[in-house]
Amino acid sequence: MAGTRTAPAFTAAANKRIVSLGLIDASGDLWSEAMPVPVAATAATIEAWAAAYQAASNASLHAINDFIERFGAADPDNAVAAYRASVKSGINASYSNPTTLVTYGSRLVAPIAAVMQGNQDIPLVSATEYTDLVTAIEAIKTGFGLDTAQYTDRRERKNNPKIKI
Repeated sequence: MAGTRTAPAFTAAANKRIVSLGLIDASGDLWSEAMPVPVAATAATIEAWAAAYQAASNASLHAINDFIERFGAADPDNAVAAYRASVKSGINASYSNPTTLVTYGSRLVAPIAAVMQGNQDIPLVSATEYTDLVTAIEAIKTGFGLDTAQYTDRRERKNNPKIKI
């Protein structure tokens, strides 16, 4: 049994919006300046802030991130208290694109029992719930395919078998 979702659908109205500026200085140090903005803030007002920031800074503005959030209740009673139920436990997955040779890492936290091989700390990549997740990730990350999956606790490798796909 999985936990209960309280997050609205991705198509729901946004609850929160944060815009951040990515800056780099002459020595290569990075800084991110984030500001909560009204969800309806216009591109012109955000661009005016970015331009004014750049005009007042020696650092180079190299990125602008626009983060829009839709959220529900963050209630631990909606989560399931079961074996491997902690967000510190999870399956680390590695995806790669053979054309670009780029890799992408993903982590499924607090995996349900159905995506594990019994009581062993080995992912069951053929489980419906896991294959559905992989399919959804590969649909977003076009050209990428799942290479490996490994269960870990607190993100450290615990000598658990790495499943090569």
